[in-house]
Amino acid sequence: MASVTKGGASYDPVAVERVEWSVQRELGAPVPDSLEGADGAKWGLLGFDPSGHWRRFLRDAHPPRFRVQDGIDVTAVEPGDSASFGATAAFGLGLPAKTEATFAALSGKPGWRCYVTQAGRAPAAAATFTDGPIVLLAVDATAEVGRRSPSRAALLYRMIEDAIEDGARLICARIDIEGKGSNDAASGLLLAGFEKSYLCPLWVDSAFPAS
Repeated sequence: MASVTKGGASYDPVAVERVEWSVQRELGAPVPDSLEGADGAKWGLLGFDPSGHWRRFLRDAHPPRFRVQDGIDVTAVEPGDSASFGATAAFGLGLPAKTEATFAALSGKPGWRCYVTQAGRAPAAAATFTDGPIVLLAVDATAEVGRRSPSRAALLYRMIEDAIEDGARLICARIDIEGKGSNDAASGLLLAGFEKSYLCPLWVDSAFPAS
């Protein structure tokens, strides 16, 4: 079922969640082997049923209109220099150290863009995955520096610019609405031009956290 963002971009929620599924399979998360027949993968008038506790946020491809604090450098991670990105992503998402290698391996893979930045002594990281016109904010590891921090705003600004340059028509993120700091995390996305949308299907609950 096609829907439309406030900015007028049409999207299919099932297509968005198929991109999420591709990302999670690549990360090695315990998600279904196939979305065909998977519990919670069917889209209906009231949303995915059953739904989980991750809320999808969507944004069309209008240029970023929010301010970013001067002096914050966002660096695109190169394949040979991704160890710090892996460690920052795992720490920022509250995951064990054994996942660092999984995140470090993303840089240079088809469809992936990885970023790091620094605010004071606290680093922050983000990563996107592109599938055709859909770009997914797959990693938003900014909890340590603050979900409404200047670093997060700078990361969002950079990834939105790059997504638009790559031809994205829809940019997607998700927030655990039951997680700590979810209101601040959502507020940061809203300030960046995202809009609150549907609840993700239940299987997303068992995936790697996005934020």
